[in-house]
Amino acid sequence: MHEVTPLRVLAVLAFYAALFVIIRLTKGRLDRDERRTFAAIGLAWAVPVFAANYLLHLAGLMSFLPWVTNGMHTFLWIGLCLTWLYLGVRTERPLLDQFVLFTTFSLVVKYAEQLAFGTWELDHFFHVLDGNFAYVMGWSLADGTYPVLTLLGLRLASRRIPGLLVT
Repeated sequence: MHEVTPLRVLAVLAFYAALFVIIRLTKGRLDRDERRTFAAIGLAWAVPVFAANYLLHLAGLMSFLPWVTNGMHTFLWIGLCLTWLYLGVRTERPLLDQFVLFTTFSLVVKYAEQLAFGTWELDHFFHVLDGNFAYVMGWSLADGTYPVLTLLGLRLASRRIPGLLVT
């Protein structure tokens, strides 16, 4: 694992920002009625994933993400960028396209973080598939399920939280 330095953090933040520019091509701005849904989705993903990343590390199923990189990855990448992407493609693209899009973005981000921080370095995926490529690809494919899981979560949450957009 590489040292987490301010320069490396800034480089990854700049990379997230560049990807966010691309993501915003799907949706330039959030409508007023989308903001509540954006906040709900972003927090519903970022907070538990932040904790899950550490717990999965303790279980030997995930490499350790230092707190600052885990926070950047979960709150900025997943909570902000992927949530915006979801709202931009949820009604415009079929689920298969969404799966491919989220998997691809995830793969690119994981390799960028690996290059900058030396993270995502485990040599197996759930002790089933061997090698670092299997590990990174396995988590990227898991991230590809974000649109389906988000849609299901919104359907459940909308029963108790008024104003969420479920489509």
